[in-house]
Amino acid sequence: MNTVEKAALLRNRDAIVQNVEFNYIKEKLVAYGVLSVQEVQDVDCEKTKSAKVRRLLDLLPEIGVKETFTTFVKILEEDYDWIAERLSECNNRDSPDAASHLNSDPFAAPDSLQHSLIQCGIPFPPPHLIPRHTKVSQIRECLKAMTQGQFVVIHGMAGAGKSVLAAESMRDTDLMVSTFGNNVYWLTVGQTGTDTLLTKMQALCERLDHTVLPPLSVDQATERLRRLMTDPSRKNSLIILDDVWRGEVVRAFDFGCRILMTTRDASVTDVVHGRVLLVKVQDGFTQEESMSYLANCFNISAQELPEQANDIYLESKGSPMVLSLLAPLLADRGEYQRIDAHRWDHYLGKLRDRRYTQLKRHGSYNYETINEAIAISFDHLDQETRRSLNDFVIFLDDVNIPAPVLQVLWNCSRYEMEERISLLVANSLVAQHFQEQSSNCVVLYGIHDLLLDYLKSHLTAEEQRDAHRKLIDSYFAECNHYFGALPDDNYILWFLGYHLYKAEYTELFPQIYLNLPFISAKLRATGPSDLLNDFRKYKDYISEASGRNSQRVEDYTHFIRTCGHIVVQCHHLDINQLALQQPKNSCVYNDALEMAKMSKDRFYLECRSVGSQTKESMDQVLRSTILNYGHVTAACFTQDGQRLLSAVDDGQIRMWDVDSGKELHRFVGHNGSIHQLSLSRDAKRFVSSSADGSVKVWDLSAVISKLDEIEHRPNKTPSPRMRQDSWHNMFDVGDRLVNDNSLKTYTGHTNEVLGARFSENGALVVSCGLDNTARIWLSTACMELGVLDHPEPVTTCCFSDCGFFVATGCTDSMIRLWNGNVSLYTCVAAFHTQNSSSRILFISFLSDTSILSVSDTEILRFDWTWSSDEELESDSFGYVTNCLANANSNCCYNCATVTDDRQLLAVSTSKDNILLYNIDSTEQIFEYVGHTGTVNTLHFSPSTNSDEPPKWLLSGSADKTLKVWNVADVERVECSLSCTAFHAVCPPDQSSDFLIATVGSDNHIQVVSGSSCETLLTTNDVESSKDQVEMCVLSHRSSMMAWSTLSGLVKLMSLDKKEVKTLGHHSDARVTLLKFSPSDVLLLTVSSEGCIKIWKPRNETVTITGPPKGVVDCFFIESEEKTLMVCGADGSIRLWSIDTGLPISLILDNYGLNLTCVDRASNRQWLAQGTITEGVRIVHIPLDAEPCSSKPVKNSKGFRNPNRLGHQVVPVRVCRFANHVQLIAIGYDNGTIEIFDYLRNTLQATLEAHQSWVRDLQWCQNSPFFQLVSLGDRIAWWDLSSARFGTSTSNVLRNPTHFNGSNHLAGGMGFPLTPITPGSSFSSASSFSSSRFISTGTTQSSHLDGLVQTVEFQTRGRYASKLFVSCDGRALVTVSDSGILYILHQLSQHD
Repeated sequence: MNTVEKAALLRNRDAIVQNVEFNYIKEKLVAYGVLSVQEVQDVDCEKTKSAKVRRLLDLLPEIGVKETFTTFVKILEEDYDWIAERLSECNNRDSPDAASHLNSDPFAAPDSLQHSLIQCGIPFPPPHLIPRHTKVSQIRECLKAMTQGQFVVIHGMAGAGKSVLAAESMRDTDLMVSTFGNNVYWLTVGQTGTDTLLTKMQALCERLDHTVLPPLSVDQATERLRRLMTDPSRKNSLIILDDVWRGEVVRAFDFGCRILMTTRDASVTDVVHGRVLLVKVQDGFTQEESMSYLANCFNISAQELPEQANDIYLESKGSPMVLSLLAPLLADRGEYQRIDAHRWDHYLGKLRDRRYTQLKRHGSYNYETINEAIAISFDHLDQETRRSLNDFVIFLDDVNIPAPVLQVLWNCSRYEMEERISLLVANSLVAQHFQEQSSNCVVLYGIHDLLLDYLKSHLTAEEQRDAHRKLIDSYFAECNHYFGALPDDNYILWFLGYHLYKAEYTELFPQIYLNLPFISAKLRATGPSDLLNDFRKYKDYISEASGRNSQRVEDYTHFIRTCGHIVVQCHHLDINQLALQQPKNSCVYNDALEMAKMSKDRFYLECRSVGSQTKESMDQVLRSTILNYGHVTAACFTQDGQRLLSAVDDGQIRMWDVDSGKELHRFVGHNGSIHQLSLSRDAKRFVSSSADGSVKVWDLSAVISKLDEIEHRPNKTPSPRMRQDSWHNMFDVGDRLVNDNSLKTYTGHTNEVLGARFSENGALVVSCGLDNTARIWLSTACMELGVLDHPEPVTTCCFSDCGFFVATGCTDSMIRLWNGNVSLYTCVAAFHTQNSSSRILFISFLSDTSILSVSDTEILRFDWTWSSDEELESDSFGYVTNCLANANSNCCYNCATVTDDRQLLAVSTSKDNILLYNIDSTEQIFEYVGHTGTVNTLHFSPSTNSDEPPKWLLSGSADKTLKVWNVADVERVECSLSCTAFHAVCPPDQSSDFLIATVGSDNHIQVVSGSSCETLLTTNDVESSKDQVEMCVLSHRSSMMAWSTLSGLVKLMSLDKKEVKTLGHHSDARVTLLKFSPSDVLLLTVSSEGCIKIWKPRNETVTITGPPKGVVDCFFIESEEKTLMVCGADGSIRLWSIDTGLPISLILDNYGLNLTCVDRASNRQWLAQGTITEGVRIVHIPLDAEPCSSKPVKNSKGFRNPNRLGHQVVPVRVCRFANHVQLIAIGYDNGTIEIFDYLRNTLQATLEAHQSWVRDLQWCQNSPFFQLVSLGDRIAWWDLSSARFGTSTSNVLRNPTHFNGSNHLAGGMGFPLTPITPGSSFSSASSFSSSRFISTGTTQSSHLDGLVQTVEFQTRGRYASKLFVSCDGRALVTVSDSGILYILHQLSQHD
């Protein structure tokens, strides 16, 4: 074969490789004597179609037969006549311009550019080319910016389209002519050995200068090319090396020329490090590109593609290799443009089942199957790298693998792991992503599904099992088999169940999943839905084959479903303490009790709840709690009650599984917060109203049908969310198309739309909003049928059952009735609420002649009658109003809903509770308590038939939770308790057995035993329902009880004789303070106007006129109880004579302050005044104050000016002196607690455990576990035992230490405050990591950031207001705002 013939083959090499099928011509090659049988077998050993043709073209020049070229052209004429014609033309003219007549290429490049491309050997575009303009532009910019000796490297995994991008980058006239002067040379390298590399370099040398003999070695070829490229006519040349696998190739072509290179292995460029411009190619098309490619293949628009096209994109991740193999297979054999949905389903099933070997080449793709294409990437790996890659067989599709996981798996350091993984990343076998977080950068790794499935197909089941065992064993060794200590590395807690199953460690399931520390760790890492899904999926293994754990599984599932969100929201909560609040017959409680007994150095409390809404009763009616992504603004059930829809303020609507909390689907289309979701009667559609001013109708039935289909499909993923936290999609750089998938959108409103509902038959939709209108729409078309104008914003609307009437509720407290049967929706009636200042929240037709309305303050029913054959006239309309209920004076209603049969009404209040009413009887049936934020939405589950009552009630709250409550099995509600009108004392002979007085909503007072929780006494002297008991107090010796009412009435009861005595009235105002004197002889009451009354035996009363701004507190000065200290709200402190009611002395004058609280030190020498803006003032009380009627004793001996404490700028809510050391605790409205040494005026610590007001603080001197208890949205116990209060305080303060840098210390004068709650242990040997010694002269605290480690006990409800702690700390009593009395006792094992 002469030089011209060799040049002809070289120029047309890429066209031959892309189009010629070796299997079609190999028999002819043997028959015509071009190749021997052995040579054909050698070519057949190549793995891909293109490799076989390349091998053939490499052999042809080596054959000595003169007619080889002519014979090869003749063979091609039968099937590839156009290629044969090219070769013949090139052979006729010994010039590089021989191919110039081929300008008529069917592609869109201009003739001159096309001529250059063919001359330079640039491959033709593939069929159905999808432009990737951004990436092509990036490559072109790099090419224009490169200098002599630089390399532009296009790097990506197999099938990513690197070669196509390189070719497309050159289809630019400016680049080809201006930048490189048409001196561009394309060489396809592949997995070549030294001999083949030499052949390719010889061909390039011959192409540049065919007058000399070819070089005989690679080094000679490098030098020859270096010399040729120094020619001035070639100084701007570009060599394109396609598909480079070895660094030897890069080194051979490193002779100072510009190089464009494509490779799967970025490490091949290490030999030219520093001269490389790397262009990373994503591993797949974006969704838009994939849809465009498939549409082009069928010559249709993307909108005409079947719905399976999107699923194919998701399964293939847009891999060009997979799509190019699938496109011919998806086409109908008879008509290429015809869409056969069954064929698409068939091949989609193959993709889902990962049956890639059955997806064989059909057309011009280079590889027979996907696995053949992938195998190329594995063949050149060394054994160590291959073993590292095989370890990835244990991971699932679409799973991010954090770097620490590989460290555990390979039992190596971070740097050793990085060295091992770098080879896999460089070879495009593993993807790497750096994710910036608040304080550090997280490194994530991922493996493409195609590579992962290839690995699984080449490892046996036993090898895969052992790989999973390797991971499990490594993690268990890491945590020393304490499952609660498994690291939260964003992986293992998500996928432990999957690996246990694959490792065949099924016997470990009950040990792990019925382990409270593990449950706590997993809940905090993954949330309740993922854990519940594991319980569902691996239930048989957790229960064991014998089923002996079945009850435990049931109890744990209920515990997770109802309480799991608390563990997630309270990061420092001890799950063991939470489990101890479960019913006594629960396996969760018993397991927690056993753990508590084994923890001798830990502090646990047993909780006993008293009240109608106890925690046990709430757990019995609470089906599940689902955590949302934000404040829930709207929610509703689907038809079966097993799924629900919810919306938060991101404009998306999510569908959830009720029991598992699994997110099933998202409806996207709104651009603002969604205010209401409402189902159609047939539950096939739902309507949403949004702050973006639109109303949308959605197809629900289609989504549910698809979910039901997926439900029966084998599930490959162990997690319902399928995504770890901070998940990154490594294999799709483009965002998925986010389209509005609603059926209809109505945009007539000009402001926010607050509500929308379907008519009974689903034909119409009514909506209302802030634009002062309600609008009627046709549900099957975007057509507005009517506008109902109002004077103010319309808050709610609905249709009557007959569909003729529309009712609207407005902020003007009016309900209007509109008739669409007489004319175009004419207002025929208006109903007035009893409270003209309230706004209408909810309305519903009870019948065609009855409406139920809920406003801020009242629930009303309007009934009317009329004749159907008479025209309605609003001026002659009459109606009857019935009041079902009124909100209490200290709360209001938020939202409401009714059942389909109009029998039950649920309404939420500002106390975050939900009241259930029977509409006909107007009786309250039940009160649901459990939300800790405003309840914004309610919905009953739909009834399958008219005779079946609803089973469930759905509530959505600002606390980011959805709760599903049992409606069918609730019992009639009893009274709830007041969180402020209660009191507790410990009798003198019992250190921790409280006697508790509580006031119920029925206005009865109950006296309860703290030890047995039995009711010892209930008052029969019931006050009027309008004169609510507001305060009650027990005497110190538990012999008497006093209470006051809203009208100022004061009564006293002897607990022994059960006799009640009316003492008298505060006629001016209600009572704000009620207390017994220390001797229990006197009773003191204070009114809101500052009037003080001291009630003495034998009906004597002393009245003292207190400060006009009111009294905060009063203290009896001496044991004789002759003097009273009155602390005014204005900051004044005055002593009064109890005998005469006259002032004795003025300790502190009125400074115009606004006090919120006061406290008196146990030594009676110090008083603390909490203020709104100035922190706490510490006042010294002189012991030698002499009587003085007018002048304050400011200069008496021992008097000091008040000192100010506190570094917060929010109001002080509570302050408490310690009884045993010179410390004071201050609680603020922002949840912060500050501890001060009030004598030295130094801040000792800042404690942070509360998210809202700190409402009470109590010190405890005699407990070995804690010294301070704080109350607010939860209860927290704080351990101050390291301070050694028995020694000199000043000595302690001169030797401070701090606890792990987590608490706040004063400059040099602090001591560690180790906050604990039940379940937290303290060890003085291990708790301190360092000591600090700072100048004792500093009086300002050096504020250290960070939350003190604590475990919290959360009350049910938003908060509790008062706290009582026994002297020994073994008992605690409080009442939450939800009306539950909590009696907490330290477990007996701590005796």
